[in-house]
Amino acid sequence: MRLRVVYIIPVLALAAGVSLALGGGVLSEHGPIPSVTGAPAIRSKAAELNCTLCHLNFDWNNLNTPGGSVEILGLPRAYAPGQTYRIHVRISTDSTKVFLDRDWGFELTAVRASDGEGCGTFVLDDPDTLQIVSGASGDRSDLASRWYVQHTANGVRNGISSPVEWTFSWQAPATPQDSALFYCAGNAANGNLDSGGDFVFTAAETVLDSVTTPVRPMSWGAVKRRFRD
Repeated sequence: MRLRVVYIIPVLALAAGVSLALGGGVLSEHGPIPSVTGAPAIRSKAAELNCTLCHLNFDWNNLNTPGGSVEILGLPRAYAPGQTYRIHVRISTDSTKVFLDRDWGFELTAVRASDGEGCGTFVLDDPDTLQIVSGASGDRSDLASRWYVQHTANGVRNGISSPVEWTFSWQAPATPQDSALFYCAGNAANGNLDSGGDFVFTAAETVLDSVTTPVRPMSWGAVKRRFRD
């Protein structure tokens, strides 16, 4: 099943924000390229790269540097079919605090654990700062079923201090489709239009399917141990 895309505000608003740079070595008027969330290989789907594809530092490893992170907040432990959940992506780091033109960005996707196909529907209420792009728009035809939420040129939070957040919604599949895996890559850029000095972070979360995911049996003794003072 292909992941559907729903916009609360007409997508024509996306055309209003055009910029030359997104805080790193890539110049784009739209946002990051698709399929760079760091998702691992799942069945026939090969692993995705991450934002270091463009924001690469040649002098030191700038991926998941201690002291910073990207988080996927608001996800339930298990989803109910058709239910909508508010998601917050938060990037935290002080590594770029001395740069007044610092920028921030991210890309997130949701896939089925069983086969790596896109899972659920992303819903935006602010298409001026966020957008949804298809995996088919990149050079990975095997990821055509995946959709990616990412910042736009107007959504780089220019000059804002850590932490920064973006908020949107994810609607679970109408019918059970196995666990949903969320993958996200975030970029804390210094804003100098060069890849050096940018910091990239990745995160992954699992949301169980509350209908078909088997419940693990628990003995009475285990229950008592769990709630024992």
